[in-house]
Amino acid sequence: MEQIKLLSVSAVLTVLIWAGADSLVNETVTVRAAFEVAPLANTDMLVAVDPAVTSQLFEIQLAGPRRVVENIQILDEPLLIRIRIGDRPGGSSLITLDKDTVKRAMIEKWREIGKLSLLSVQPPALPVVVDHMISRQVDIVAKRLTLAYESAPQFKRNIATVRMRESRQQELTSSGQAADIDVSADLERLLRRRSPGIRTTVQLTLDSSSFGPNAVLTPDSIEVTATLKPDRNTVEIPTVPIKPAVSFANLSKSIHAVARDGTSLGLVTQTIKVTGPAENVAALLRGDTRAYGFIQFKEEDLADVGVYKAWTPDFILPPNIELAAPPVPIECKLVNVNNTDSS
Repeated sequence: MEQIKLLSVSAVLTVLIWAGADSLVNETVTVRAAFEVAPLANTDMLVAVDPAVTSQLFEIQLAGPRRVVENIQILDEPLLIRIRIGDRPGGSSLITLDKDTVKRAMIEKWREIGKLSLLSVQPPALPVVVDHMISRQVDIVAKRLTLAYESAPQFKRNIATVRMRESRQQELTSSGQAADIDVSADLERLLRRRSPGIRTTVQLTLDSSSFGPNAVLTPDSIEVTATLKPDRNTVEIPTVPIKPAVSFANLSKSIHAVARDGTSLGLVTQTIKVTGPAENVAALLRGDTRAYGFIQFKEEDLADVGVYKAWTPDFILPPNIELAAPPVPIECKLVNVNNTDSS
């Protein structure tokens, strides 16, 4: 029994000696890693690894107990390490990959690395691109309207706040581009679906794309009110009848109109130019509606009996139709019916 006890104690001591010896043996290992970056605090800064080196792999050399090194060697490579960066000016920048910073970042994901020493990082610096989000006010405008309006577009509000990258703001300034929101195309696309001649309000979504990636507009939509002119046509209507007419007060007087050729001026015709909504004009051309004119002789005209004068006819037109050009005056003279000299 004593011999068995002695052998058991020897075996235990042997294991302890080998374990202790193993823990004292340091080995080195080189792992490949890629880096991603993030702001150190909740700021307006945007930071990213320079696109030119996003695929670059870094070599990190570690040293420590053999058992820990072996555990690191079985990790999937490349390792992805996140580095947090304090606020700095916009543009390109180099971040020094000091050993303490890199090791702390690695420990966040692989606690075992806390038992190792970080010997080196190659390359020793990481190129990054820094930007910032800024806010500014921009005008909402409609510069390129093409439709005909009875009532021009009225914006419920014409100023928005855009949150955008500082670099995009610099691009707009240096290129001389207008830093506003022109809603002409989107507005008229919506208005074309609405009935002409009726005051209408549309909800218009504002497009932030011209202000670059990550841009946000407040508000993101506005109300616009406008009235489109109805579709109108202008045409000539031939042979519109015109009739001389004596006012009611002069019906008892025996007078009539005489043309230049000495003939009695009865019913005459004239071509007139009219304009109006397309459907109303079409109805007039088809003969579904009528137009006619008259020359109204009044009391004061009797003072010039026997004198040739030019009278401009008046016209009665269908609803929504109006003259597009002044009518041609008609020349004649008034004579007494009992006056035998009608020349």
